[in-house]
Amino acid sequence: MTGLRARQLAQRRTALRARSRALRARAALQSRSLEPVLTWADRVQTAWQWLRGWPREVVLPLAAASGLWMACKPSRFLSVPLRLLSVWRLWQRLTAGRRA
Repeated sequence: MTGLRARQLAQRRTALRARSRALRARAALQSRSLEPVLTWADRVQTAWQWLRGWPREVVLPLAAASGLWMACKPSRFLSVPLRLLSVWRLWQRLTAGRRA
């Protein structure tokens, strides 16, 4: 390998490393937007594991009763989760005031 070719390869390696650094920084910045979604996914997974820890004799009747309750009035599929969300947000505001 000639000296010229070695210098060209060294320059290309330097340029590729710089590009790789820039792409990693860009990926890290873009991945921050996924953080809230992944946080919720972790919460759902934790809740699922918590529920699985309960005995089936307790969970299945409760699930059946809540399913029948929701089936009696289908609009509850939207209204109940929205109410729960608003209560949760209010709770977050109240507890944030205590922590400050």
